[in-house]
Amino acid sequence: MQWDHLLMTRSEFGDDMATIADIRQQYPQYADIPDVQLADALHQKFYSDMPKMDFYKSINLTGASKIPGSITGTPAEPERSLYQRAMGNLETIPALAAGAVGGVVTPIAQLGYELTQGKAFTPQGKAEAAQFGQQVQSQFYQPRTPEAQRNVQAVGEALGGVVGVMPTGMLQTGATLARPAINQLAAQAAPVVAPMVEPVQNAMAAAMQRKPAQVMPGMGAAETAAATMRQERAQRMNIPLTKGEQVPELGLQQFESDIVKRNPDLAKPLIDLKETQKKAIVDQFERLAGQTGAEFADPTAYKKVGSIVDKALVDEYTKKFNAYKAKYNAADTAGETLEQVPYNNLVDYINQQTPTTRSSLAPILQDTFEQLKMNDPTGTGTISIRALEDIYQNIGKKSQPGTPNATFGRDLKGLINDSTEGAGGDLYREARQSRTQLANDFENNYRVAKLLGTKAGYADRAVALSDVFDHIVLDGSLEEMRTVTKLLKKAGPEGRQAYAELQGQTIQHLKDQLTKNSSGQLSFAKLKTAIDSLDREGKLDYMFGKTGRDTLMDLKSTVQDALVKDPRAINYSNTGNVVLRGLDALAAIRFPGASTAAEVAQNIALKKKVAESVNYNALAPAGQKTNALAP
Repeated sequence: MQWDHLLMTRSEFGDDMATIADIRQQYPQYADIPDVQLADALHQKFYSDMPKMDFYKSINLTGASKIPGSITGTPAEPERSLYQRAMGNLETIPALAAGAVGGVVTPIAQLGYELTQGKAFTPQGKAEAAQFGQQVQSQFYQPRTPEAQRNVQAVGEALGGVVGVMPTGMLQTGATLARPAINQLAAQAAPVVAPMVEPVQNAMAAAMQRKPAQVMPGMGAAETAAATMRQERAQRMNIPLTKGEQVPELGLQQFESDIVKRNPDLAKPLIDLKETQKKAIVDQFERLAGQTGAEFADPTAYKKVGSIVDKALVDEYTKKFNAYKAKYNAADTAGETLEQVPYNNLVDYINQQTPTTRSSLAPILQDTFEQLKMNDPTGTGTISIRALEDIYQNIGKKSQPGTPNATFGRDLKGLINDSTEGAGGDLYREARQSRTQLANDFENNYRVAKLLGTKAGYADRAVALSDVFDHIVLDGSLEEMRTVTKLLKKAGPEGRQAYAELQGQTIQHLKDQLTKNSSGQLSFAKLKTAIDSLDREGKLDYMFGKTGRDTLMDLKSTVQDALVKDPRAINYSNTGNVVLRGLDALAAIRFPGASTAAEVAQNIALKKKVAESVNYNALAPAGQKTNALAP
């Protein structure tokens, strides 16, 4: 704006310069021009030789809000260090949270005070309630550092005088508690005002503008995909998961864990879901066990399963042994077993052992030596095939699996086979081939031989029937397990059913590890150990195929989702939990009806959160997240 048309002259000011007020009174046409702008024009036209600040003072333009750069009142604070700013910003968060809770609690406290003092809606009652509300508000945390005080003040100014600081994310809960007061707060708190201190602006914007997003709140795309995968896997297993188990956010998990202990009545839907979940997990193991075709598999049926497996193996052994004996008897009847064969290799092997080994550690050595001498009293160095076959049978009877006799006996049998190699006629050679196969399948295989054997010197089984499953599936290597199960698979319908019982009992063993807990709770740690042990050896893949193994691993992962909580789940990170802590504070205030108001408010907030935990479904579209598996 040009000021050449100013109607005054410098002489009109005289020695005693007129004030800005005098100028406006004398020249009302300048009323719409701001003081500083008018003063600058006068200074430029008439008093440019005078320092501008002196000119301002001369015309009585001294207000700090009018003079750019002027300093009035207390001096400016010195520049704050990075540490001071950081600490102030950190303190802003609890101060805002306390203000938010105060914004919910204080109106409730005032209303409760009015209603319980018999002065509801009277001027006196409102005045006393307002005073009481100030006392309540003072109980909440107040910022102490200058930085935090400035931050909170900036938020307060930006929200246009709202009592406390109340993010709109809390308004839904607050509205159910004191709807008229909270609705008024919501109307004022909704917009986001630009001139906020930057750290506060970021925090408040997230709280006040909570809108449905493409990903779950607080989660990135990767975490969202993981939550979807967890729920999809659980639904395939027909196992319900809570929201905190689908979306393993610390605050959610803490809430779901604590609410059951804190208020089991309100948490009943969550408790019911967890009971449904527990049953669904156990049922899933039962379903998988049933798919194997097992008829008796059960954690209490180890002995029954052992007897089925034992009978199948004994029957198969007996069948093959009888087939061998029939062939041998035919060769013997034909005179083919009367042929003389040398046995010096046996004597040389026995003589290489120490006297202690022959007589004490492995007496089968000395016993065999004496048998040879009895069948060759003249010392010719040869005996009949029939005599060697009898010695072979004697070694088998006295060589208990797992003993030195079994180790040296196996070597002695091999030497007898070497001595009879190529001897006799066709009938004997056929019988001998059957005998070798029988030995390889049953006698030379530790896992099988011990199942069929007895304890040394006793008629008792070497492996109790109740331990047969452990002996085959759990204790041995994959290769040892194969030698037993291959026999069962080839042993006709009974053998195949015995193998199915082992498969079913394996699933039941996993279930047993999960459920056998003195507290009655499911134990994922024991289940994990059992599954990992079998999988590490490749036994799951062998027994159930790739598809079956993958199903068990998915079931393990779902059980982990359901049972294992993040050990760091100790913080209440969401707004709802801030409100609940504020309601706890209300309950602690000593005035009639406060605890009742707090209880009602808590019940409303808790029921909503419990329902959300029970009904959430990560697979459903936004706004329709209903858990179809919830009870």
